[in-house]
Amino acid sequence: MEIKQRKHVLLIPLVGIALLAILLFLLIPLSYGTALPFVYWVHQFLLFAFLLGLTFINIKWLAPAYLFQRKFFRYYLILFVCCILIIVVLRQAESWLEIAEAFAEMAGNKVTKQHHGNRGVFVSFYIFLVEILVLGVNIANILVKKWEEEKSIRLSAEKDKVEMELSFLKSQINPHFFFNSLNTVNALTYTDIEESRSALKKLGIIMRYVLYTTADERTTLAEEVKFIKNYLDLMKMRSPRCVNVDFSTNINSPEKKIAPMLFLPFIENSFKHGVSTQTESPISITIVQEDSQLIFQSKNRLFDNKVLDVFSQNEHPGIGIKNTRRRLELLYANRYELSIRQEKGFEVWLKIDLDEN
Repeated sequence: MEIKQRKHVLLIPLVGIALLAILLFLLIPLSYGTALPFVYWVHQFLLFAFLLGLTFINIKWLAPAYLFQRKFFRYYLILFVCCILIIVVLRQAESWLEIAEAFAEMAGNKVTKQHHGNRGVFVSFYIFLVEILVLGVNIANILVKKWEEEKSIRLSAEKDKVEMELSFLKSQINPHFFFNSLNTVNALTYTDIEESRSALKKLGIIMRYVLYTTADERTTLAEEVKFIKNYLDLMKMRSPRCVNVDFSTNINSPEKKIAPMLFLPFIENSFKHGVSTQTESPISITIVQEDSQLIFQSKNRLFDNKVLDVFSQNEHPGIGIKNTRRRLELLYANRYELSIRQEKGFEVWLKIDLDEN
């Protein structure tokens, strides 16, 4: 792949110079409407060959050794010297080929020293302008390619960093979830053995989802809703009778993908801070899908002054909610809205755009 990219970097400027050569050295002379001496075409071929060679040397050695190392003075000095050397060699070749004499013979004129001098200045200036034009295009192409490579490397590094951070956030959420779930089953063993067995079976299904499904970046809405339902069933087993859980869904496209366990910290928070052993404790959880928009909403009361400071940047909020905020920012940047209100109760409203385009 790297070899192909290098060939690609070399091919584009060389093809560009070839097209430029056809324009300058072939089409324009042919537009004169008269036959040109053979020695003229030899001279044009030499100019093209030198420019092609200079371009190749610039791409392979000069630019990496000087331009990319920010040694600008040496870089442009070497190019200038190369341009002058090409002019000197071509002027000498013109003398050897007797191009001026060939043109004079065609026109029926006699070549004088003054004519040689005037033509020499004009040809030298013409060659220098062509060199500047070719090198300008060549350098611009090199810089654009370098910028694209650096941008690609930077984006790749940022992607790797995000993936590492997401993996770290998942590694924090999973043990936290396991700990809470095991506490739930442990509490049931003291009150109802049969129900604790049922809870263990339910926990096994949940753990399988956590260990295997969440290894992927995305899961289907159907799988995520099923997971939430199993988790709520498990939590209801250990909750007092006064806890009333209302879970409703309206999913139009269950095959749509979503980040796994994204809503779990909010649901855990409802049971952690919204349950009383003596007072009615309603917990409402709703998941609604409208085309590409997914809306999650949870409501619960707050008991025993357990107010969770989820807005503070200094205090340490629940690790689950804190990590969920970060996951939302990494996975759904500019495609989600999160509102958390704490007044008479605790309410979470989250809207996510599931379409990535």
